[in-house]
Amino acid sequence: MILEAVVIILREVLEASLLISLLLVVSHVLGLGARWLLSAATIGIVGAILYAQNIGWISEQMDYAGQELLNASLQLLIWTGIALLFAISTAPDANKLAIKRLMVAIVAMALIRECSEIFLYVYAFGTSAGQWGAILGSGAIGAVTGVSVGLLIYLLVLWTGIQRNMIKIAYVLLAAVAAGIVTQAVSLLEQVDRIPSAPPLWDSSALLPENSVIGQLLYALLGYEATPSLWHVSAYVVVIASLVMAYQLPRRYP
Repeated sequence: MILEAVVIILREVLEASLLISLLLVVSHVLGLGARWLLSAATIGIVGAILYAQNIGWISEQMDYAGQELLNASLQLLIWTGIALLFAISTAPDANKLAIKRLMVAIVAMALIRECSEIFLYVYAFGTSAGQWGAILGSGAIGAVTGVSVGLLIYLLVLWTGIQRNMIKIAYVLLAAVAAGIVTQAVSLLEQVDRIPSAPPLWDSSALLPENSVIGQLLYALLGYEATPSLWHVSAYVVVIASLVMAYQLPRRYP
């Protein structure tokens, strides 16, 4: 077993798994079923394969920042989709078809982002090291663990029993996930100098290193940064504030 592969693939799967599990809670409460997930998975996996196959061309675009900019764009679009979901799903006359389409788009973009990273990592490692059996086995362990955690969270939220509680818990966790996704986009934009670099506001590496197993998992789930800059903190606050506003909007203007 290759521990590094387990952690990396677990991290990628967890991001998508948590997002999907929370959207399934919303779908359950609103009585939308889960058939929309099949469409989202199909679009997402096909998109991830196309992304991985064309990674060379994509990376060369925009002064060799194409991959980072595309990933950041997908993450910002996921945030936008979640904000629209908050606004539409809490409206008194919620359009169920629009909600389903939004959830398909959100999951598809998440899978394109995460699955393409998995495909590229597995292919690169298997090709360079020649350990296809080890990398596939380790990847399977990471993937199964990530899916299991998502399923556990789904069941735990449903365990609350009361529909109002379930959907509120799902919205709170979705807001945290969206904020984490956007802080990851900020890191990518800093890497390619699309936003100016800023010094870290604090350093929690001694308490919880970002490259530790727990740090990696918190990065996947909540966008944990051991050395966040003002950009990261500002993005986190803006995302949470925007989602609170989107949630409250239908109540103020029914």
